[in-house]
Amino acid sequence: MRLWLAIGVILFGLMTVGAGAVAMYRHAIIADETGISGWNPALWLVLFAGAAVFLLGTVQIADAVGSRPARPE
Repeated sequence: MRLWLAIGVILFGLMTVGAGAVAMYRHAIIADETGISGWNPALWLVLFAGAAVFLLGTVQIADAVGSRPARPE
């Protein structure tokens, strides 16, 4: 069960990074068309938060796999 939850955390992190990248791309297009500054710290925060969640899920997978008992043969 821990492994499936860790996989879910990784998928959530990847979706967050993807959504942040799409939002940043759209913001860049709007900034280019209107002539405003393209700097948006909130979008960088979304990207870094998604990457942090992805890394947290990776650590959870390593912990879940490492704590499994060996199968008896």
